[in-house]
This record gives sequence, structure tokens and C-alpha cells, in this order.
Amino acid sequence: MTPATRTAAAVRWTGALSSRRSAGGVGVVLTLVRRDLAEPRLFRLPLLLDLAFGMVNLVVFLFISRVLTPSAGSDLARSASYFDFVAVGITFMLVLQAASTQLTSRVTREQRAGTLEMLAAQPVPVGALAVGIAGYPFLFALLRAGIYLAVLGSLLGLRVGRADWWGVVAVLVTGGAALMGAGIVLAALAVAVGHGDAAARLFVVALSFLSGTYFPVTVLPGVLPAATTVLPSRIALDGLRAALTGGEWGSSAVALLGATALLLPLSIWVFGRAVRTAARRGTLTRD
Repeated sequence: MTPATRTAAAVRWTGALSSRRSAGGVGVVLTLVRRDLAEPRLFRLPLLLDLAFGMVNLVVFLFISRVLTPSAGSDLARSASYFDFVAVGITFMLVLQAASTQLTSRVTREQRAGTLEMLAAQPVPVGALAVGIAGYPFLFALLRAGIYLAVLGSLLGLRVGRADWWGVVAVLVTGGAALMGAGIVLAALAVAVGHGDAAARLFVVALSFLSGTYFPVTVLPGVLPAATTVLPSRIALDGLRAALTGGEWGSSAVALLGATALLLPLSIWVFGRAVRTAARRGTLTRD
């Protein structure tokens, strides 16, 4: 897409956004999501590449699990094997990766194309703007998680015979919504000072380590096992593993709803401050 084409598209969608402001925040969010879905290069190639990367990751751990024997008494959260344990962890962490690194990359592209400045100039609520920009990565992440779980269950041997699929959907949606707040904060960092991509990658690595993605959190040193119980990512992983093994997942979903109610308004406030700061400095559009 040439710069002239991008500018014309930005003007068209900005006009659509302005016309939908009378429908309230929901109309603004839907307009922004439709804009992103209408751009094939944002959807088709990234989806295929991310799926390929995720499948390679899962196959690698499938072979690792065949030679790895967990120690006696290892807490695998009801999982039948180490592969079942780590496959669920990878699935959710890749969802987090899509909802954080992809969101910051999207905001960076918006800044470089000048569309973020155009969007921020519209008389729309900052919350609708933040959630609208995050909407595509959020939907993308949920779609990718569903595909991973389907492949894991049908081709790679993940045991899902006792799965409560309503629980799986509930935990994925509430967990993704809770972590959307963290993604919006990272996007705010990208808007205000740049370097959002690096911060997002570090964020994903840290949560992967602390939330029980690759190993049970009980092996973490000191007070870390107890301290990480408040992390939405750990709550989501525990709930997702419980739902896939027929366990109790309702408390995890409720906790994630509470986390969403706390984190999303806070992240929207931070994003609004970042947009105002960048507008004052003249850095809403970056080279």
C-alpha cells in the first residue's frame, strides 16, 4: 500500500469514525475493528505466520516431553502429562503475545502513518479509541487460541475428553480481556516514549516465567509461588487447565472479570494521558 493509498484509506475510515460517534463508544470500537479486518495484509499473512510459529513451538515441546520425565510429585495442575501441561501454557502465552506485541506494533504503525493523530483528533471517547485499536489483536488472539486447541486435540494428542468447552471459552475470553488492559498500557508506552515493542517482548517473557507456562509455579524460589497468584496470566492458565481437564474453572473466570474491571479503566486512563502527552510534544506522528 503506497503512502497516498494509506492516506486516502485513513481519511475514509476517519470519516466513518466521525459519523459513528453518535452511536457511542460501541460504534467507534466496531468501526476501528472493521477497519483492521478490512486490510488483508494485517490478517492473512500474520495469521499464517503466527500459526506456523506456534505449531513449530508445540511440536518441539511434544518431542521434548517424550524424553522428559517430571520428578515424582510434580504439580502439573491435573494435566495427564508434561506435554498437556506445557501445550496449554504455550497456547495462552501466544495469545498474550498476540494481544501485546501485535498491539504495540499496530500503534507504532499508526503513528508512522499519521493515522493515530487523525484518530485522536476525532471527538470520540479515549476509551473507545483504545479498545477499538486493541480489538483486532484481541480477536486475532482468540481465533489463534481456538485453532491451536483444535490442532492439539485432533493431531498432537492433547487429552480433551473431559474438557468443559464452555469453561474453556469463558476463561479464554475473560483472560484475554484482563490482559488487554496490560496491552493497552504497553501501547500507551509506545505512544508516549516509543520502544513499546521491546517492552512488550520483555513483558511476555516475564509473565511466561512467572505464570507457569513451561513449569509449575511451585518450583519458583522464595515467595514467588504465593506472590504470582494475583497475576491474571496465572489465574487464566490455572482456569484453562482446569476447564480442559474437567475441573472447577468458575472461580478463575470470576477473578478474571474482577481483574478486567480494575485493569481496563486504569489502562484507558494511562492511554489517554499518553495521547495527550504525545500531542503536546508533537510526537503523535513519528518518523
